[in-house]
Amino acid sequence: MKKITITTTALFFLSSLIIVGLTGFNNPEDKQHKSKAGGEVTFTVRTVTENGNFAPRHVLAIWVEDANGFVKTRKAMANQRIQYLYTWKVVSDFNVVDAITGSTINSHQTHTVSWDCTDLEGEIVPNGDYDIWIEFTEKHAQGPLFNLTFTVGPDAQTLTPPDEAHFKDIELEFTPGFVGVEDIALNEIIIYPNPGNGVFNIQLAESEDIEINIYDQTGRVIESKSVSEQTSGTVFQIDLSKYEPGVYFAKFSSQGRITTHKLIVQ
Repeated sequence: MKKITITTTALFFLSSLIIVGLTGFNNPEDKQHKSKAGGEVTFTVRTVTENGNFAPRHVLAIWVEDANGFVKTRKAMANQRIQYLYTWKVVSDFNVVDAITGSTINSHQTHTVSWDCTDLEGEIVPNGDYDIWIEFTEKHAQGPLFNLTFTVGPDAQTLTPPDEAHFKDIELEFTPGFVGVEDIALNEIIIYPNPGNGVFNIQLAESEDIEINIYDQTGRVIESKSVSEQTSGTVFQIDLSKYEPGVYFAKFSSQGRITTHKLIVQ
C-alpha cells in the first residue's frame, strides 16, 4: 500500500479552502439582503406658530435619518431663507432627491408625507430603527424641532405620540412591504405609457386581488381602485388626466405585500 504524504503547505492550503467555503454559508451580504423588508411610511403632523419675526410665514423640512445619519428628505418648503433650517442643512447638505419641494409657507397647516423605505439610490433600506424629523423656523435662527423613532421590519406599526408645543396631531404608520421569493410577482407590474398624458395602462404578472391607491406629492390619496383576480397579462387603466401635470405615486397592495411606482403626468 502506498503512503500518501501531505506537506505542511498543502495542509494550510486545504484548511484555507475549508474556511473560505464555510464562510460562504454565512455571507453578511446575504443576511443584509434577507433583512430588507421595505414597506411604506406615512407621517402626519400639524405645525403651530412660535410667533417668530416673520410668523406665520415659515420655512420647513421633513426628513429621515438612521443610526449613521441622513437617509432622505421627504419635504422641503423654502425657496428663500432655506439656510435657516439649520439642523436639516447640516445633515442633508440641502439634498432634496425625490422630495416634495416648494416656496415659503404662508400659514401653519397639516403636513402628510410618505416614504417608500428607499435611500438616495433607490435601494430598499435595511430593517432597523429610523427617525423622522421635522423642523421649521419663522425667523433667522433655529426653530422648533421634533423627531419620532420607528422601526422598519416585518411588523406593521402605528405611533401617535402626545402633542408638543409646536407639533400637534402627530401620527406615523408603517406598513411592511413584500418579503420572499413568492412576492416578486407583485413587483412585476408593467405601467405604460409613463410618462404619459394621465391615462396609464397597468398590466399584472399574475392573477390576484390588488388594492391601488394613488397619492399626490403631499401624500394625499386622490384615487383608489380595487382589482379582483385579474387574469395574468390583463390590462386595465388608471386615469389621472383630470389632475395637474406632475409626479404621482401608485401604491399596489395585495395580501400584506406592497410595492410603489412613480407615475408622471405630462
